[in-house]
Amino acid sequence: MARTRPEHGVRCSVVIPVRNDAPYLERCLRALRGQTRPPDEIVVVDNGSTDALPAVLARHPEVRCVVEPVRGVAAAAATGYDAARGDVILRCDSDSVPGPEWVERHVRVLIAAGAVLPAGSSEPHGVPRGREVVAASGIARFGPRHPRLGRVVGAAYITAYRLVAGTALGHWALWGSDMAFTRQWWQQVSAHAHRDAGVHDDFDLSFRVQPHQRVVMDPGSVAVVSWRAVVSPARIRRQLRMAATTLLTNWAEERPWQRWGRRLTARRAPGQGGPR
Repeated sequence: MARTRPEHGVRCSVVIPVRNDAPYLERCLRALRGQTRPPDEIVVVDNGSTDALPAVLARHPEVRCVVEPVRGVAAAAATGYDAARGDVILRCDSDSVPGPEWVERHVRVLIAAGAVLPAGSSEPHGVPRGREVVAASGIARFGPRHPRLGRVVGAAYITAYRLVAGTALGHWALWGSDMAFTRQWWQQVSAHAHRDAGVHDDFDLSFRVQPHQRVVMDPGSVAVVSWRAVVSPARIRRQLRMAATTLLTNWAEERPWQRWGRRLTARRAPGQGGPR
């Protein structure tokens, strides 16, 4: 008799925003086909592509495509999350190459943290007490060319991002190329997520994590991503500009010392926090 998976009954959706990235998307979708735990659905969000995206989708009939006419990854990602039907929503970029255990690992991490429950479970067992886990995020490796250098640069890249973002947030930041969260949490925060083109969607979404909630950083979850993020001066300037916009937009709503104060208060009195 076949063994029942620990994640039995937990449905998962993968969301991929895309605009004129058909060759990279083809590679990503092939990687998702080879998962040890196949996703229950893949949602590709077409953000105004004019390339060979229809041909790629025709080769992958398992993919559901939705359209977001408003330009920008923040709007596209949010549309994908709205459309996702899984209990767990995984997010990667079109130029990501998820490892074969990427889906399985994210689902198991969130189950182990008590964020979602398998079918037939009434309450999480063996879950550490403390803040409610709502999301998990992994690390980067640039590639597929120059894999050794890609590991070093990826470690430096994600460390720098998490140091800067973590200082602003007071907790681990989500990284859009390798992250997962519960649909229940998205439904709670979706109305407060900024969907304009000027913000980093993953960094902005990280600001929605409340003092009584936390993000699990999983160093065992590795996403191979394109070198484009670190070799294109124009792309680097745009990323820095978007990071500044994300910070200023969220700090206008809550100053950093106020956010840190709320998180420190919740840490002294666990379980007393709640959504704003």
